[in-house]
Amino acid sequence: VLAACGIDPNEYQGFAFGMGIERIAMLKYGIPDLRTFFESDLRWLRHYGFGAFQAPSVVGGL
Repeated sequence: VLAACGIDPNEYQGFAFGMGIERIAMLKYGIPDLRTFFESDLRWLRHYGFGAFQAPSVVGGL
């Protein structure tokens, strides 16, 4: 990351982190493991109330 920004990684160190939408959903719904978001288990989706085509949109709101 540092080299891509033109910063010498041999001279400087960096730390990167992020708060993605998955992490926010984990906090909201009390989901303990991030990997379950990507397993495509329909039972898990139904348990947490996520529909297959439920996605927020600008028209429909969040």
